[in-house]
Amino acid sequence: MNTPFNWQSASDADVDYEYSPSRHALKPLDEYLAEYHELSKPHDAVALRQSHRPLLIYIHGGYWQRLSAADSLFNARDAITEGISLHAVEYTLAPFATVPDIIEECIVDVEKTIAELQPTTVVLAGCSAGAHLAAMCAREYAISSRLSGVVLLSGIYDLRPLVVIDTNDPLHLTPQSAAAISPQLLPHVNGISHALCAVGESESSEFIRQNAEYSEYLSSSGAKSEVVVVPHRDHFNLPYDLLKRGTVVGDWTLAQLLEER
Repeated sequence: MNTPFNWQSASDADVDYEYSPSRHALKPLDEYLAEYHELSKPHDAVALRQSHRPLLIYIHGGYWQRLSAADSLFNARDAITEGISLHAVEYTLAPFATVPDIIEECIVDVEKTIAELQPTTVVLAGCSAGAHLAAMCAREYAISSRLSGVVLLSGIYDLRPLVVIDTNDPLHLTPQSAAAISPQLLPHVNGISHALCAVGESESSEFIRQNAEYSEYLSSSGAKSEVVVVPHRDHFNLPYDLLKRGTVVGDWTLAQLLEER
């Protein structure tokens, strides 16, 4: 029987391996980044933002220091097919902003987008660092009270392990500051009613663990939270399923948006 990974006693190199998603992915990271760009490029972000429709708000990952909203429109074709409004959140990347600053930017963006578009239903989704940001946004009652559901993909909800790895160089997190912005470690708040916490089968044991534990955290706060490990998916291709019928993630998201549940 394998001993569960313990980031607190593991070497820095082993923590880095567990929290480096590209080392566990099904294909090279550069290929995924190119795909994000190519799939997003044909679509106009403004035209995808339609008023008085079901709305998917997506927060991209990149460990708070890479990617952009412009390259996060890869679900646009599915959104158009389903008649769903799509908005990708833009935020300042580290080191030009701290993680608390980024959280606040996302909260403001999400609140503003909902107020502007007046959607019929709203699902807030995020992947990786974007899932962390979505989880922090959903702690705000002004946001959670408008949500039909939250989709958290391959998220990190306890940031303390990152302190010892190179990823932290532009973030400047300490154990204390990381704990203060870790939703897994914060007091429960009322708000989220439905949540899906999903992770790819081809991910590290730590991402799979954090996914399951945050789902338990949400359930203990009163949310109806489902947890799933998705076969044939990794950290980088799982977001492709967000609005795709016939997938676990897509069917769940569409059920919340189109009130098919």
